[in-house]
Amino acid sequence: MNEEDKMVVELEGFSIALDTKLVAGIKEVEKLPFMPGQKGLVSGIISLRNEPVTVINIHRAFGITAAEPTGPRKIIVIKDKDRLLGVDIGSSEVSFLWGNELEGKVTLHEGRYIKGRIEGKKGPIRLIDPGALFDEATRILSAEGSGA
Repeated sequence: MNEEDKMVVELEGFSIALDTKLVAGIKEVEKLPFMPGQKGLVSGIISLRNEPVTVINIHRAFGITAAEPTGPRKIIVIKDKDRLLGVDIGSSEVSFLWGNELEGKVTLHEGRYIKGRIEGKKGPIRLIDPGALFDEATRILSAEGSGA
């Protein structure tokens, strides 16, 4: 399994990680602009360097009921080829694990939006499958456009 640097996000009850090479930026916003007809994981839209970015709520992806952040919310923008996707992590904390710390700790583990697992000091960290998140956001937005 890939042992490159990871960005780790502490959610309520568990942690997730993303490959750092996918991260195009982190943006803080006070409030997400409302998207008419939003449903599922899609929670809004932002702009990063004049590019529109669909935002998904990572808490909803894992069925977590999270309190609304009292301050700014963090949006991690990930890039896959020519696609951008914002991952709303609310006010969750972000840290990093470096490749040399991960040797022998990353295993393949498939699940919804998950491609692997890292054995962390505080317990398992779920390694996010960005392709699955992009596909789900695309599916939701396409269904809205088709009247489904």
